[in-house]
Amino acid sequence: MIEFAHVYKSYDKNYILRDLSFNIYKGEFVFITGPSGAGKTTTMKMVIAMEKPTHGQINVFNEDISAIQPKQIPFLRRKIGFVFQDFKLLINRTVFQNVALGLEISGVSGSIITKNVTEILKAVELYQKKDEYPLSLSGGEQQRVAIARALVQNPSVLIADEPTGNLDFETASIIIDILKSFNNKGTTMIIATHDKTLIELGRARVIDITKN
Repeated sequence: MIEFAHVYKSYDKNYILRDLSFNIYKGEFVFITGPSGAGKTTTMKMVIAMEKPTHGQINVFNEDISAIQPKQIPFLRRKIGFVFQDFKLLINRTVFQNVALGLEISGVSGSIITKNVTEILKAVELYQKKDEYPLSLSGGEQQRVAIARALVQNPSVLIADEPTGNLDFETASIIIDILKSFNNKGTTMIIATHDKTLIELGRARVIDITKN
């Protein structure tokens, strides 16, 4: 499903990734780990073609990222949900509206949007907050909104970049349980983190990009 083969990435001739190779298979739950600054976020961005490798090859759904045409990128990203470190919620939109946004952009009908958003908010236990705005939510609740927004379009893969970075242990456990529940339904999960506690909670395969 996702293959990195001898990937190098540099900025201004400074390499942050060197000879990175790994495979992630359909239905897996995988942690991408390494210390801060090791290139975890860059690795995740290359999966969705926000970045391209300096050298080497990346294949995602049999698509060569280094050669992908701009017009093909939106089709690739429809299969991949991405949860950013800073959530990127729109503070002037309600929880419901934030989660619905991607479906609206894709031209999904109003009745289907209502059905799908309602279902996903119930799954992440936030339906009761549907009419509230992001700034009224806790950090853990904002993270769950971001996860719901990524999952509402039923992606084949969900990528989460440091999804519990500023959360306490109990809230991090809730986030992992939510991700595990969707993984059990078939969504491939790729979690970038340097948090050893999170990795222990997840009990899944670990790819240390400093050792690959």
